[in-house]
Amino acid sequence: MNRADMKSFEIELNAYAKINLALYVLSRRTSGYHDIKSFMQGINIFDTLKIKTKIINNYNYNCFFAETNIYLFSSNKNIPLTADNLAVKGAESVIEAISSRCNFADLMNERGADCISIEIDKKLPVAAGIAGGSGNAATVMLGVNHLLGNPLSMRELMEVGVKVGADVPFSIMMNAYLNADKLVGLPKLGEASSAAIVSGIGEVVEAAEPRPYFVILFNPGIAVSTKEVYEAIDRKLEGADYAQREVDINLFYNDLELYTLANYEEVQSLVSRIRENLQADEVLMSGSGPTVAAYYTDYTRFEADYKALESARWIEPTWRYWKTKSGGHDVWS
Repeated sequence: MNRADMKSFEIELNAYAKINLALYVLSRRTSGYHDIKSFMQGINIFDTLKIKTKIINNYNYNCFFAETNIYLFSSNKNIPLTADNLAVKGAESVIEAISSRCNFADLMNERGADCISIEIDKKLPVAAGIAGGSGNAATVMLGVNHLLGNPLSMRELMEVGVKVGADVPFSIMMNAYLNADKLVGLPKLGEASSAAIVSGIGEVVEAAEPRPYFVILFNPGIAVSTKEVYEAIDRKLEGADYAQREVDINLFYNDLELYTLANYEEVQSLVSRIRENLQADEVLMSGSGPTVAAYYTDYTRFEADYKALESARWIEPTWRYWKTKSGGHDVWS
């Protein structure tokens, strides 16, 4: 029996965050979703999730779905410990997809599974524009699928994932790549990448060559509503044929940044101070914000700037910052 065929009852995966190196909003669909063109890439900061097919001793939320129980636990009270948690939605979506192919109760019994349990060690900031919630959903989907014998391929998981959230398909591909050593046996895993060109509403994900950078991430400690930012874009561009604009995903650009900076003074101040005080090659907000990334190709400048932050007077007490890399764990030696 090879490793891929062995039955297991628990898997621990890292749920990596993402950043947008380029993000263009092209149009608004009648459904309310927006067509985009974006270059997305994983970063080496993450939440850690344990997905199990046995009941956990402590849990904050429990529901019965498709003939099985789903349990959720986290010590972090800043995330919804309810049915609204994207990790729960991810679990429900993959269970529903598997159920459409086979008798789910029989599969659970065959795998010795009693339930689906999710434990989230939440380290990433919430509502930060780095797909923390989407990464949790993606990782749960990968984990549940793995524990049940990989009935769905990576690409099939991505197709299901867009119903959970627009960032979920890319998060599935990127997290599959960065957790590949634990996901042996996942069909189409060889197509995974830590970077991709993403279009449509997020469902079209084309693996791309990573663009490696050293990164200092900053978060001002506030939440930004993605819905609010997109509504601002809709008002500004109402009636405009902005789908015809030329886009260049090789440039550092973010359509959403303009509106977040205009409406959130804390984010505007953060971006201004980073540009004034650091030697970064590029500074760009990720997603709808408020997380801002300072990008470096030179390790010496990167380390010098990060070290200087320890005594920097321009850093506000509520701001958090991280030293990380982007472009995949095998990009930098």
